[in-house]
Amino acid sequence: MTIVVALKVGDGLVMGADSATTLSVSNTYHNTYLNTEKLMHVKGLPVGALTFGAAMLKNRSVSSLANDLRDRLKSDDPNWRIDPTGFTVEQVVDRFRKFYFDELYEPELGGREDAAPLGFIIGGYSSGSDSAEVWKMLLTPQGVQAEKMVPPEAPWDCLWEGEREPIQRVLFGYSRQIEERLTQAGVDRSVAQTLLASMEPLINGAMPIQDAVDMVHYLIEVTCGYVRFSPGPSTVAKPIDLAAITKHNGFKWVARKHYYPAGLNS
Repeated sequence: MTIVVALKVGDGLVMGADSATTLSVSNTYHNTYLNTEKLMHVKGLPVGALTFGAAMLKNRSVSSLANDLRDRLKSDDPNWRIDPTGFTVEQVVDRFRKFYFDELYEPELGGREDAAPLGFIIGGYSSGSDSAEVWKMLLTPQGVQAEKMVPPEAPWDCLWEGEREPIQRVLFGYSRQIEERLTQAGVDRSVAQTLLASMEPLINGAMPIQDAVDMVHYLIEVTCGYVRFSPGPSTVAKPIDLAAITKHNGFKWVARKHYYPAGLNS
């Protein structure tokens, strides 16, 4: 399990992730590693990507493979290159699909019903856009699903994947289980949904980018605590990686794990 969060407000997009990866052997819990990289910068572009689900392909981590993809995006190959002066986030999503699904996931895991899905949340600014957008892409043995979840015209939105329950409770004030409990008790589903949707969330588009950073950190921290005190292994854990993407400053790391001196990170 994991927790990755993308929060869009008027001034930009904040992305964050925990660092835990759970290893299972023969469907039995084996270990949890606490230094996984799930937040990636598509270098040269005001775009970031979060990964969730399967952590390895071809015996390499998803984040390590991202370095190979970056090289292609900067190459002269017209099938891969993305021009930083004129591009769309959708083009980045398409390159992720070609690389991770067509070349890696489908040849290795296609047709295997036991294969774990691999997901990405990809967001940032298309060339000339005043507002960020966020896409979600899910790779499964049956194919690829890619959808723009947060369009540029949306004033704000929050998208998260992994351990969903804690953030659902914090942002909207109720558990997702309540809708099912209400319908089981005889309440019409549309009525239950209307009642629950009347809760006022904690976020609005006027939130400054620093507050959005603090909010994403808080949401991930709450999830880490929730999982810590829940039965079972610690499948979500610190440290927390954070980045902010704005129109004029592009992608900027706010908090990042360093396994070698910070001066060597670029």
